[in-house]
Amino acid sequence: TGLPNRGLFIDRLENRLAQVKRNPDVNFAVMFIDLDRFKVVNDSLGHDVGDQLLITVAFRLRQCLRPEDTVSRLSGDEFAILINDIKEVGDAIKVADRIRAGLMTTTILENIERSPTASVGIALFKPSYTKPGDMLRDADLAMYRAKAMGGNRYQLFDESMHTTAVELIKLEGELKRAIVRQE
Repeated sequence: TGLPNRGLFIDRLENRLAQVKRNPDVNFAVMFIDLDRFKVVNDSLGHDVGDQLLITVAFRLRQCLRPEDTVSRLSGDEFAILINDIKEVGDAIKVADRIRAGLMTTTILENIERSPTASVGIALFKPSYTKPGDMLRDADLAMYRAKAMGGNRYQLFDESMHTTAVELIKLEGELKRAIVRQE
């Protein structure tokens, strides 16, 4: 795709977090993007066609952003975006809408028309973020919520998403222990 990888994205996010400590008036957001039904493309048309779709998506994502923003391919069909210098939540939502509209442009894959869609999770900066992984995790949780709601939408992260995820992990552990103990 020609996009930066996870390592560079984390480095830029780390730098951004450090900048915000020096200038707390500046706001930013992280987006986690996952293509909807990408596996269907790989399974039906092959990985070479899937790779071409990823290249097209990368190009379209770059077109939706400003030069000071960063888009990165994390893995497979997952992308992350660092949106610098936003004034309010509405700025991040406008970018998400622009991305969704840009991706839905018809693409020809092996003589088949396809309009790719994506689920987008958005985590807005808050002072409690001190590690880049936490902000990326929260954008990822929001993306999974968007996907669970049918995909082709964005979702803003809220703290209940993290609480629910932690409670689910605890419950799974408790159920495994209960089975072992025949409870």
